[in-house]
Amino acid sequence: MNKDDIRDNIIDAASKAFSKFGYKKTTLDDIAAFTNVSKTGLYYYFKNKEEVFNEVIRREAAKMQEELIDAINQETRPIDKMFAYIRKRMSYLANISNYYSSLRYDLHEHLHSIKKNRKEFDIIELKVLSALLHEGNKTGDFSVDDIEHTAKTLLLVLISLEIPLFGGSEVEDYEKTLEKLVNLCLYGITPR
Repeated sequence: MNKDDIRDNIIDAASKAFSKFGYKKTTLDDIAAFTNVSKTGLYYYFKNKEEVFNEVIRREAAKMQEELIDAINQETRPIDKMFAYIRKRMSYLANISNYYSSLRYDLHEHLHSIKKNRKEFDIIELKVLSALLHEGNKTGDFSVDDIEHTAKTLLLVLISLEIPLFGGSEVEDYEKTLEKLVNLCLYGITPR
């Protein structure tokens, strides 16, 4: 196994350990137990547990980005692409929230670390949202006068819903809540 494969194996193991024990309770020994690498060997690849955690977050962001692009590419109209984007984004986060349910209790403590790691992904999301809004303006699906500001506002709304929807108590009817969110974001509350 080469260095990259071992590093990937460690990140996979860390993901399993964090999902099982939460961030606080997970130790490097726990991560090592899910791999063929000793605790000492882990230090060859990562300085500490936080660095491994950051890599788990980066990997999840990359997977999410791939799934978002796939969802968008399955649609043709910009309005449908936007619906697909928001639905896939929120459902992906719901799925990983369930997977990492033990991290919920640690979530508020690690928001700073998560925010720092997601800046790069936020930039990518803004580009995607801006492109969708621009395309929608061209086709007449949207009528947006300030694409950049609207993209930032949409992203802010989506980010602000992550903790209430996925970091706390269960939402009673998640699918219905998501559908209302998508309609509110794209149609507002004015009559159609």
